[in-house]
Amino acid sequence: MKKLMIIGALAIGLIISAQTNPSKGEFVTWAKDQLKSESKNKYVDFGIDLLGEKLISSVTTKQDYVFFSVYEVKALDKQIKVVGVFNHFIPISKK
Repeated sequence: MKKLMIIGALAIGLIISAQTNPSKGEFVTWAKDQLKSESKNKYVDFGIDLLGEKLISSVTTKQDYVFFSVYEVKALDKQIKVVGVFNHFIPISKK
């Protein structure tokens, strides 16, 4: 009985994870918001609002693993990897 409950809980967790795997559009919006929060210049914020989504989307690749996704942003000489899971984004590396 205990094994059945553990398997059931695991199955429910995996189903929820698959249903809440964020899309590339959600990642782009999150990344744009992160850039704006780090910026202290209203002109830079305006530029991010104007061009941010298209630029971020064009330099971002997504690897979808059903239950989570790995986003890789390559711009200039920087590379950032972010895991998207349960509608949240967790940066895992910056180069």
